Amino acid sequence: MREKKILYVDMDGVIANFEAAIHRINPNIVFGVDAPDKDEVDQIVINNPRMFTSLPAIEGGIEAVKRLAEHYEIYFLSSPMWEVPQSFMDKRLWIMGRFGAWTKKRLILTHQKDLNIGDYLVDDRTANGAGNFTGKHLLFGSEEFPNWVVVEQYLMNELKK
Repeated sequence: MREKKILYVDMDGVIANFEAAIHRINPNIVFGVDAPDKDEVDQIVINNPRMFTSLPAIEGGIEAVKRLAEHYEIYFLSSPMWEVPQSFMDKRLWIMGRFGAWTKKRLILTHQKDLNIGDYLVDDRTANGAGNFTGKHLLFGSEEFPNWVVVEQYLMNELKK
């Protein structure tokens, strides 16, 4: 039996502010009610292949994950851009740069998140298998889980069950 429950944390849109980085490159692209053209966003990343190293952090995310790491077995579960090989390496560098040595070998890059077995997944989308995750999917940014304060509180309360 595991000592700690497994918590997967997505990167882009959950702890790393991908949207802010895109908006910084092209201020005309605004995320929100109307999703921007995926091809246009993909082209921005293709033209800026090292952008994943400098993504700003989502407010409260890094601190919350560090606190949760005391109680959960945490893995980072992210989908790199296949057309941008640098994204595979740069996601690792971003995680190590923000969280330090304890994250060594805790980054899983996949386009099939539902193949990972665990208790919780914090992800801002249902794409790449997140919607079919067999544990509890905490849809980050939703009405139920709008920010890291709510997510952390929920996960801490789950420890009492």
